[in-house]
Amino acid sequence: MLLSLQGISKRLPGSRGPRPALDDVSLEVQRGQIVGVFGPSGAGKTTLLQIAAGLQTPDRGEVLYDGEPLHEMSSAQRTRLRRREIACIWSQQERSRLGVLEHVAVPLLVDGRGHRGAQRRAREALLACEVEHCAAAELRELSDGERQLVEIARAIVVEPRLLLADGPASSLSLVEQETIMALLGTLAHEAKVGVLIAAGDAEALIGAEPILYLNEGRIAGCAPARDATIYRFPDRPRVAAADG
Repeated sequence: MLLSLQGISKRLPGSRGPRPALDDVSLEVQRGQIVGVFGPSGAGKTTLLQIAAGLQTPDRGEVLYDGEPLHEMSSAQRTRLRRREIACIWSQQERSRLGVLEHVAVPLLVDGRGHRGAQRRAREALLACEVEHCAAAELRELSDGERQLVEIARAIVVEPRLLLADGPASSLSLVEQETIMALLGTLAHEAKVGVLIAAGDAEALIGAEPILYLNEGRIAGCAPARDATIYRFPDRPRVAAADG
């Protein structure tokens, strides 16, 4: 099992004292699988993803990554995992003057890769997400749909084993949502990446299986997908293997 969350509970500070964010939540993600979680604002989706990424520590329960407990790893080990194996896409993205190609290459540069090789791999990731035409643009010039595809390119440039995505299709049209899920479906089924994706409603999770309903910090049920079909992009080059 690639990712296993077992009995996760977490309380967060609030103006009236600590409040429960997650209460005894368990789920698993295998390689090649897309697991969807949906629920209203404040349901605990972002906290769930941050705990899965090792950015927060649960009050109770255990997070296992590839069988290894995250809480037993050092901070440096968890950081290394997020640089090389666990990619994250968060809902709040900065619209800066940074160029798209540079933005996508940043994870490789931070990990010590050479500039030329990082840019080459960034172009390959943009091509895989069908937004290579945006390479010379600035982030602030992109449409919402283009920006989300660029964020996925930035996530997959390191060839992660696990992808955690917080509302990557929020506020997008149905066609754009299906495009996002098509790309994640291709990534999961062809590259054998495990994907855990959160959204406000089940309609934005077409192709995920299972789709779990999270409400008031608890898994309250499993929603049937509106359409279980995995939409697929045409064949395209995969991101090249990591240097060294």
